[in-house]
Amino acid sequence: MRLMIMSPDSGYADGLAKNLQSAGFGTDVFTTLDDANEALTVSNYSLVLLDSTSGDGVYSVWWQARCRCRRHDGDEFLVLIANCQEERIAALEAGADDSVTRDVSPRELVARVRTIMRRPRIRSAEQHQFSDLTLCTATREVRVGNLELTLQRRETLILESLMRRRGHVVPRSGLEHDVYGAQAEYCPNSLEVRVSRIRRQLAKARSLVTIESVRGVGYRLAARLDKDMGLTQSQELTA
Repeated sequence: MRLMIMSPDSGYADGLAKNLQSAGFGTDVFTTLDDANEALTVSNYSLVLLDSTSGDGVYSVWWQARCRCRRHDGDEFLVLIANCQEERIAALEAGADDSVTRDVSPRELVARVRTIMRRPRIRSAEQHQFSDLTLCTATREVRVGNLELTLQRRETLILESLMRRRGHVVPRSGLEHDVYGAQAEYCPNSLEVRVSRIRRQLAKARSLVTIESVRGVGYRLAARLDKDMGLTQSQELTA
């Protein structure tokens, strides 16, 4: 679960991020709309917190457009940081899930975020499924048929990212963001090591699913027909 903070004021945004991270939330900070749009295109966020108190109305326009373009009710929650009560009310009327003033206390902000995250999402899947592979979003259990796989937390995040986009290639950068976050430091080959371990777990469970490498691009889930042969190597594709 990752949150986005979008604010042209980097100092203010970093302060929000510090408070939310102390409460256990993974948080990425963006100071330009272009960077925020790119991140929303390739990555999954549970909540977007937008500071509209500067920028001559540009961020409010972006906010309203984001409310209108949400693909379905299971998309990220939206919270607007507004200057005054009138702007807060207008944000809620425009489709925001919540709105706070810029001087909101850290404790109240964390409480509001936790309250929002407890809300049910209409049509939000309780589990992802691809062929014989299922991932429960509530319990984080991953199963092949009735057999539960033993995966580390980040390996489960990799599978979840792939299953959200099942059938499509997930760029390496998108996977790394979903697993490590936008600003995190990690070993360059860490993703490959974790993907290889997931493949071994799937093969050991004799799953019909494997992770294909799309050379120079990223990865995707694929159903295979060699279950009875017990093959463990994924198919290397050319971009």
